[in-house]
Amino acid sequence: MPTTRRLRTRSRREAIDPAHWAILTDAPLPADANPFTALDAESYDVMRLLWEDYRAGILADWIKTKPGTRPAMWWRYDAPRLNPAQLGRWSRTVVAPRLIETRRKLRGDGKPLHEALNYAPTHDYGIPAWFGDPDNPPVFESQHAYLKRHGLLLPAERRKIAEPYPHPLHIEPTKRW
Repeated sequence: MPTTRRLRTRSRREAIDPAHWAILTDAPLPADANPFTALDAESYDVMRLLWEDYRAGILADWIKTKPGTRPAMWWRYDAPRLNPAQLGRWSRTVVAPRLIETRRKLRGDGKPLHEALNYAPTHDYGIPAWFGDPDNPPVFESQHAYLKRHGLLLPAERRKIAEPYPHPLHIEPTKRW
């Protein structure tokens, strides 16, 4: 017997928790949210699944307002990973698949915390946690330079975007009068 099919008009996705949405979009946590939401044991896998569901929309909105940059969850899940030759002593650890290629250090002193102490490598927006001289802190390439170097800029971002700071390695020639 023939039946009439109905298209589903509602999304299969459930409503996302406001705290998780704030974490995905780098927004402040709601006032009533548990500040430890991002630190629970299953956080990495839960946030990864949410990021996979909402990535396209979040990135589209993000790039409209902040071209040449990416939110923290992009750095956590989508940033280029180190190849096996670059992993060194971390190659046979559980953190190996999560290690990203960091942004280039341009100048300044200090070693990553994981080289100075027995810590697993950690990063914020592609910059490693550092342990060094507070009077001469390290300076890293911009997110835009990192994305351009890896060929990750989207077409809307490929136009010239003003860097927040001049590139430290670019020195203007001196004028002679």
